Amino acid sequence: MSKSVNIGDAVSRFDPAAPALTETDGEQLAVTYGELGLRIASAQQALAQRGVRPGDRVAIIGLNSLAWVVAFYAIMRAGAVAVPISHKLPPSALDFVLDDARPTLVLTDTADRAAGTRPILLDDLRGGDVALDDVRAADVVESDPAMVLYTSGSTGRPKGVVRSHGSHRWIMSHAEQGQHRTILVAAPLYHMNGLATVQGALLQGDHVILQSVFDAKGYLRAIADHRVTKTTGVPPMMALALREKALIDELDLSSVTEHLFGSAPLSDELIDMIADVFPRATLTISYGTTETGPVAFAPHPDKPTPKNSVGVAHPQVRVRLLADDGTVLVEDGQSASSSVTGEITGNLALASPAEFTAYLNRPDRPVDAEGFYATGDLFRRDEEGFYFFSGRVDDMFVSGGENVHPAAVEKVLEEHPGVLQAVVVPVTDAVKGAKPVAFVIPKDGVTVSEQALKDWVLARMEPYAHPRHVYFVDEFPLSGTNKIDRKSLGAEDHDH
Repeated sequence: MSKSVNIGDAVSRFDPAAPALTETDGEQLAVTYGELGLRIASAQQALAQRGVRPGDRVAIIGLNSLAWVVAFYAIMRAGAVAVPISHKLPPSALDFVLDDARPTLVLTDTADRAAGTRPILLDDLRGGDVALDDVRAADVVESDPAMVLYTSGSTGRPKGVVRSHGSHRWIMSHAEQGQHRTILVAAPLYHMNGLATVQGALLQGDHVILQSVFDAKGYLRAIADHRVTKTTGVPPMMALALREKALIDELDLSSVTEHLFGSAPLSDELIDMIADVFPRATLTISYGTTETGPVAFAPHPDKPTPKNSVGVAHPQVRVRLLADDGTVLVEDGQSASSSVTGEITGNLALASPAEFTAYLNRPDRPVDAEGFYATGDLFRRDEEGFYFFSGRVDDMFVSGGENVHPAAVEKVLEEHPGVLQAVVVPVTDAVKGAKPVAFVIPKDGVTVSEQALKDWVLARMEPYAHPRHVYFVDEFPLSGTNKIDRKSLGAEDHDH
């Protein structure tokens, strides 16, 4: 990494002629590291010409693109604060975010985004022909804000998570060291998953293959066309790609040696499918939150990671599981190694050098006196200290006085030989308050009935947890971050 604390300057300069970033769509623009540096310097100069000063917030709204990445780095290099915003936000939510962020400038990829803000097109953000060293990176300290990332707002209005140069610098110091990987990124850059992947790759000198927006067939073709060695993203993306069996048989996908997926759980079935299509590739399951960053777990130094585990506590991160009342059930990680035996499930809490600074314009910062942020994600810890995602605390619902955990029901459904994927959601019930219903993608060529799946769950779980209805679908709706949109599925339920 550059000696500069400014993470806008954290781009490899080892080999200016090496390929840095290639778009898979449209004109398929491609730049070397030397050319990327020139573009960032030019954009930084253009920001100054438009009156952007250190500390100002600058919004970016658009599909993944080279111009998006250039603007992101140029904003931070200028000492300003980058505010990536989802291009999928409905008008009311976008208005709220823009009013909350109050950006000095709004940059967009098309003129019709962010109506009423007089946006500047990303492609127009160009100054003179200057070298990177001709335009100095602004001096910042580690606590200075580098970016504001907005949460999805699934449980309320979006919150602006303020992340500092120091916290993100720590994240990037843990980027994997590779042999000039070629990494495919199709997750949206306004989300930590895709953004941190690109930042780590450009710091290490890897070649980023950037898809503007995820498309299953385009994703597979990009792997073959660019000889991708590492894929990243969220599990539903790969699940959709693996359904394109005819295309998979046609393409040479043998270049892939690594997969890194996170932000949502994988089913055992999906893991097996990935292994069948990519037999040379290792699979790593990652975990992170917008508030704590993507570094929380790591491989065990001596033992192999069990199937579907995110690993053990990272040695520089404190990891706790909490009971419903906040009692600490177990702690691992920095300066702690639990002697607790047996399996434990609880609300995951993390204390990390990558922790966020604050929520923009909000007094609340849900971090306790010891520095722990309770994530709201349920994790199971086995007796050897390996952690497994078990669902969301707020996904749990009460049916007739009993707690139903959707992830547990989904796991049982996905153990049925006819089920590829399952999602369980609550719907309102006049008697029970709420009742579980399931949406299922069946395996190709397998016929299974609704009653068979109900009986399957009833034979393996408490009666109150079995789905009252089972709906068969071809695919699940996805949210703006390519996770399964549970809220949308719940709204689709109807009586038979």
